[in-house]
Amino acid sequence: MHKISSAHLNEQLKIYEQVVLRIQEMLQSGTLTVGDKLPPERDLATRFQVSRSSIREAIRSLQEKGIVESRRGNGTFIVNTGDIVEPLAEALTTQRIYLLQIMEFRRTIEPAMAGLAARNATPDQLKNIATIMKENTLEPPDGSPWEKDIRFHSAIAQASGNPLFVQALFNASTALEETRQAPLQTPERITQSCTMHKEIFNAIAAGDEALATKCMHVHLEQVHNLLFTTK
Repeated sequence: MHKISSAHLNEQLKIYEQVVLRIQEMLQSGTLTVGDKLPPERDLATRFQVSRSSIREAIRSLQEKGIVESRRGNGTFIVNTGDIVEPLAEALTTQRIYLLQIMEFRRTIEPAMAGLAARNATPDQLKNIATIMKENTLEPPDGSPWEKDIRFHSAIAQASGNPLFVQALFNASTALEETRQAPLQTPERITQSCTMHKEIFNAIAAGDEALATKCMHVHLEQVHNLLFTTK
C-alpha cells in the first residue's frame, strides 16, 4: 500500500488534493500513462488508505484539469500527462502554505488583541463593535460578509489600545481576505461566525481578558478547521 503521509505530501493539503498529487507522482514516474485505466474507487481507496469520497473528489479535480476522462460503463482513463499536472500540484501546495501562514499570523496576534480590548475598550469603542455586529445580522446584509468580518476584527484591534495591532491588520488586510471569503460563503458558516463574534464581544464588554482571549482563539480555530478540513 502507498499510505498518504507528510513524508510524501504537504500535510496541510486536503486529503483529495493529496490523492491528486500521489497520482501525479505515478504519472511522472511512468507508472500511469495515457490510455491507462485507473483502478476502481475501492482499490484506490485501499491503496492510498483514504475514503472513497476522497477518491471521487480527486477524480473530479483531475477531470476538470483534463487529465482523466470517465467513460460510462468502462471506467476512468488517463488522457493527458502533459504540462498541466505540475502547475496543478504547485498551485495546490502554494495556496495551502499561503493560507496556513495567514492563519498562523491571525492565531498568534488576535487572541492577545481581544484580551487587551477587554482591558482597554472605551464605551464608544464597545458601541462601535456592537453596531458592526448588528449590521452583520441584517437580511440581506449591507455589504459582503467578509467585509463585515474585517470591520469587526479591526474594531477590536482599535479597542486594544495598541496602534501596532491596527497597523498589522491593515498591512495584512488583502491576505486576510483569503481566510474570510472561503469560510464565510454559506449561511450556516456566516451564522457560526456571528455567534462567535457575539461571544467575543460579550467577553470584551464584560472586561474579562482571559475569556476574550479564549473566545478569539476558539473562533480562529473554527476558521482554521473550515479552511483545512479534509474530505
